[in-house]
Amino acid sequence: MDMNQLIEAGHLGQYRNAKDTPYTDHLRGVASVLLSAQSLTREIRDEQLVQDMINAALGHDLIEDTYVTEEDIVSAAGERTLSLIKELTNPVDDAHTDEYMAQLSSASEEARLVKYADLIENTLSVSYNLFRLEKEWVETFYLPILNRTESVLRVTEFEDYPETALLMRGWLFFVTNLLEVKKSNRWPVTGE
Repeated sequence: MDMNQLIEAGHLGQYRNAKDTPYTDHLRGVASVLLSAQSLTREIRDEQLVQDMINAALGHDLIEDTYVTEEDIVSAAGERTLSLIKELTNPVDDAHTDEYMAQLSSASEEARLVKYADLIENTLSVSYNLFRLEKEWVETFYLPILNRTESVLRVTEFEDYPETALLMRGWLFFVTNLLEVKKSNRWPVTGE
């Protein structure tokens, strides 16, 4: 079983966006963002490392959101992929992020690049699906996590992959601003 088969089995029955988008679409989107950034910068010269990062992008939610075991991940994609996924796994939940933010700030550059791709894809998805989402969820749940995670990533050093990190920071800046524009159109600020 490869990583694509593993995520299909592990995330079977999980959906996003009003329950009409298979969760695996998000995972493949994260992998696509990461691969696009790497294709533009070509900073990561180790092809196996690139594949491990793509597999980590595909499997980044397996430990958090499924019953897939670490052994299953190693069997499908190897130890390095598992290590990256573990760096990306929130040990508690999205309502408790202090420990996770500390974990991200000391994570490997490779894991942090995957996290950038995850934020980019999530923000694009929220922006695209804003008409379906509750304002309260966007304002009190999604945006605080986005802003806090972006802040942590922005202040971490990328010595090995500075161009890729800079590119992904730019993409995240763009999609975050896109979301803000769409929010103001969807939920105009009214005078008090």
